[in-house]
Amino acid sequence: MKKALLLLTLIVVGIIALSTLGLYTVMQTRYAAQTVNALLNQLTSYQITATKASYTPPLQLTLEDVVIGQDETSTSLPKLTLWLSQQPWQNGKLAFDSILIEGATLNLKHTQPALLSQLTLHQLALKETDISSSQWSARGVNLQIEQPKWQTEQQQFPFGDIQLSAQQLYMHGEALDNLLVDMRYQNQDSTIFGSSFNWHGASISGQAEQYPQGWSLINVTIDKLSLSESQQISPLLTTLANFNLPIYYINSLDILNSSFSYGLWQFKHLDASIEDLSLDKPLWQQEQGYASFNADSIRHPSLAVFSPRAKVTFTPNQISIDEFDSDFKQGRVQLQGKLTPQQVALDQLSITGVKWLEDTEQLAPTIREILSPLERLSIASLEVNNTQLIQVEQQPYWQVSGLTIEGSDLTLIEQNKLGLIEGRLELSANSASIDKLLTTQAHVSAFANQHKFTLERALIPLEQGYIEANGTWDRSSVSAPWQFSIHADGIPLDQYHLRQYLPFALSGAAEIEVELNGLSGDYSMLSHSLSGQVTAYLRQASVEAKSIDGEQSYTQQLDLDEIQVQADRGRIAIHSTKGMTQLAGEMDLTKPQFATLLLKSEQPCLQLWSDLINGANVIKATCDTPKRTEPKAPQVEDDQDSESESGPNTTL
Repeated sequence: MKKALLLLTLIVVGIIALSTLGLYTVMQTRYAAQTVNALLNQLTSYQITATKASYTPPLQLTLEDVVIGQDETSTSLPKLTLWLSQQPWQNGKLAFDSILIEGATLNLKHTQPALLSQLTLHQLALKETDISSSQWSARGVNLQIEQPKWQTEQQQFPFGDIQLSAQQLYMHGEALDNLLVDMRYQNQDSTIFGSSFNWHGASISGQAEQYPQGWSLINVTIDKLSLSESQQISPLLTTLANFNLPIYYINSLDILNSSFSYGLWQFKHLDASIEDLSLDKPLWQQEQGYASFNADSIRHPSLAVFSPRAKVTFTPNQISIDEFDSDFKQGRVQLQGKLTPQQVALDQLSITGVKWLEDTEQLAPTIREILSPLERLSIASLEVNNTQLIQVEQQPYWQVSGLTIEGSDLTLIEQNKLGLIEGRLELSANSASIDKLLTTQAHVSAFANQHKFTLERALIPLEQGYIEANGTWDRSSVSAPWQFSIHADGIPLDQYHLRQYLPFALSGAAEIEVELNGLSGDYSMLSHSLSGQVTAYLRQASVEAKSIDGEQSYTQQLDLDEIQVQADRGRIAIHSTKGMTQLAGEMDLTKPQFATLLLKSEQPCLQLWSDLINGANVIKATCDTPKRTEPKAPQVEDDQDSESESGPNTTL
């Protein structure tokens, strides 16, 4: 029995040896290509031809000028090397240890991936090959895929462990140069162990992992990206998404010395580090994100900052600004604090040397728009030093120079109400003006405690006088009672707002005493509670008016001595009478539409009636114009008769 088994083994080995020897012998003749063509056409449903074939024992077969065709499509391969498997038939398919394609130009729209999917392959390799599809192309491709697998015959690129290099990958106008990829490509949960490429002069490298939501970037670095102001970084993200590489999470991303635009933002020489950030969630819903950056400049249509640096952490419903420091409008801004969708709590805000010299008319509306969603705003420490604001875009023109503000434990918004609700404020300015009202070394101090506001003192020196004020406002109760006192002297009457709301122009100066109080819970409370007195004295005042039709003018010194305004629970009476000038009016705040305020002024032969509420002037002449009489013609006859009766005259 042992002799029989030994004899059978020798026979099988001998047959394999003779077959190999026979194949080797044939492959050394001019019939090698014909033999291989016949053999391959028997084993596949494709028409395969090669002009040259060579065999290297024990299992390497090299074909040149190969044409693979089926129906009306064909693929040309300059060189194809096959390494036969020691077990040529596996899983019901012809098996190869490796297939190498060299120097080919492959169009995946025409190449039949079904041919390779009908084989059992342990390795597929491409060398110096150009590949194109309907949406992308790659040139100078070197590719090695371990254990390639096609789940369907329509799948163009197989799953497997991939090592890829390409001179360029081009898609929708965007080129990735010098591409290197080492990855495990699977139907799901793929992994990029390492990848690098150049895009617009930048070196981009890193790792990534695939999850059901998309790809997570791991240790990705973008170095020296330089785009013009009109170029966006978004095409790179679109290109990656088109390759089925949508990014949903940043585990770690470093941006080094890069300039680019993203949306409306422009970054110049940006260095940034981003960690644990979910791109499919708003910033308020991040679990544990972190970002730090510095740059030469960051620009937005509404603002620009220079040399900014910041450290920010993200947790659910909160953004913590651990550090922010930036040059802004020739000055510097520093802040720390926490933000939520409805609240801002700053530990520190410092503004030094800022000069806001343009678009200043939009400053207040912009601040209101930013603050409008907030339910609460607090600042533990506020410092504003040597800041300048100038507004010359529209009247009334105004400016503040050398502005200094010190604040502590401030609450400026509470339940969407804006004001000094808690804390202490000290304000001063070297100079300030609005229209023709100019002040130097102005100072204001105020504090609030438990929603009770106190204006300790406001002292505003003027060119020829001053303004001094104090008051209280208790917002802790529903009625919100308040009282306010002002003494002002040397107030110029030629002011923009007076010119806008009065039907005549005033010149001169005024001294004003104000003592008012009331309730401000709502308009109804105010209209039933406003009480107090205002007394004004005019100095060297004059009025200049025109009639409604503009044909008559009136100019007159105002000899008003004292103007009294009395307010009693919302009913206001105004009167002043002296000489030829009278001012009188009444108003009930519960019925403001019936208010009246009239000025009467007279001069010889001219009278002015001015309705200050409706903005109308009536100028009336008060003297009768003497009638003009024509001279009578001389009566000669009568004169002669008269002379004869009176006697002779002597003439010279």
